[in-house]
Amino acid sequence: MTASTAPTASTGPTGAPATSTAPAVSSSSRSEHDVVVIGAGLAGLSTAALLAAAGFDVALLERNSFVGGYAQSFERDGLRFDPAVHFTLDAGPGGYIPRLLDHLTVADRVDFVATPEMYRAYYPDRVLDAPAGREEYLASLCAAFPASAAGLRELFATRAAAFEQLSALPQKVGTGGLEAALAAAPLVFEYRMSTLGDVVNSFVDDPVCVAAFGSFWPYIGLPPSEVSFLLANQMLETMHRGTYYARGTFGTLADALGEAVTRHGGVIHHDTPVESVVADDSGVLVGTAGGAGLRARAVVGAIDARTMLGDLIGWDRLPPALRKRVDRMSLAPSAIVTFGTLNADPTALGLASETLVFDTTDHDATRAAIRSGTPGGTWISVPTLVDPPAAGEPHRATITSLVPAVADGTWSDRKEAVSAEILASVERHLPGFEAAFTPVEIATPDTLYRYSGNTGGATYGWANSPQQTASKRLPHRPGLPGVYLAGHWVEEGFSSLRTLTSGRATAALVAADLGKPEAIPDFGGPSFLRSDR
Repeated sequence: MTASTAPTASTGPTGAPATSTAPAVSSSSRSEHDVVVIGAGLAGLSTAALLAAAGFDVALLERNSFVGGYAQSFERDGLRFDPAVHFTLDAGPGGYIPRLLDHLTVADRVDFVATPEMYRAYYPDRVLDAPAGREEYLASLCAAFPASAAGLRELFATRAAAFEQLSALPQKVGTGGLEAALAAAPLVFEYRMSTLGDVVNSFVDDPVCVAAFGSFWPYIGLPPSEVSFLLANQMLETMHRGTYYARGTFGTLADALGEAVTRHGGVIHHDTPVESVVADDSGVLVGTAGGAGLRARAVVGAIDARTMLGDLIGWDRLPPALRKRVDRMSLAPSAIVTFGTLNADPTALGLASETLVFDTTDHDATRAAIRSGTPGGTWISVPTLVDPPAAGEPHRATITSLVPAVADGTWSDRKEAVSAEILASVERHLPGFEAAFTPVEIATPDTLYRYSGNTGGATYGWANSPQQTASKRLPHRPGLPGVYLAGHWVEEGFSSLRTLTSGRATAALVAADLGKPEAIPDFGGPSFLRSDR
């Protein structure tokens, strides 16, 4: 197996050459702007692009030589790979992402294609397909577990009602609107502190059926007994409406957003680490490595919240309760990711575009093993089943397994052994996979930390428990004039779709505070009950 190398200014995720085609931007010498955005992941890109399109003078600072964060692609052996984003949601006609890109005049830069199914899940004694479509998925579960069919139908009816109530709530519910929200969305308030397991177990008695329903949990990072019901249900309900891949990798989405920033007059400074943020009533000074810094009316930290709040701003400049809140929060898992090619037909091997493998139906046992350092919650992504390879090229496959969010610099000595264990686990479910798969790169929590800056290489920011969902995550306004947060550390939470909606929500707050309260359109997308903060 090939060892991965640390990214440098000229490399992309996992150390491979960056393939971004976004403008290399800009050598503008301007030092004063309306808004400075730190971090060019999907949240930072969408925040910067929307504010630039609204007429604000925006500078986007990125420490890497490429934009996109986890969404940027990289090249190895002439093939392009997605490091972390394997599908997205609400990307079909009229969906949130196409509407956003259309508003930014870059919709023609990204071509989304629907996947034929949500996923396939392998267990020791059964294979479960999760077809696209809500009723189709329910029918497949009822066929697999006929004794639980009545309970499943009740569960799906309740899930649908909770989803619709949550979707109908306004994006922001202030104190005055709380009573009306309670009346309009009773299930949202009933289940706001429930786990997915709490709700499913109240309708279904068969533990294997419960486990089968919860098969998608690795995409969220916590098993049904720990993950927020509202968050997991919202994700699954949106998956019913279609999961989508970006032809040519999700780097095309990152590049399109980067192009939107500059097309609307913003500037992107690559290879520009930020060293400090000083904010007061007169504005913000953003200090950069080797530079005099940039002045702005507002700054958005679309990066690891601990880095933004503690390292760049300084805890002593923020409300003391905020540090206590952050210290209490727990991280989502990280991952070890093996990229490679297949010299066989993926469908003949039993693969779907997304395939999960479990050695047990006890998801809590899998989670306990992950906590102790044993990889688990493994899935195989084969994007070339959706976006066929060019003539003569092999299929690409990416194997992701969850591991603790610990980036301590020790992974290089053991990553190949850990990856081999994961491959052996996949082989037990998919005989012939190991012989067909040729690894070309391995990414670890150390790798994810190096190019994202996320504490421990955490893949989803904070863990997605009921105690850390929606308004229980960090607010967009952390309590210092002119300072804002965006991304999966704040209220909207994890996933490519949610980081994009986080960028929109942050841009709307910034625009309103800078005197343009109606400048940022509402493109729909997932709603969540949160206060106007």
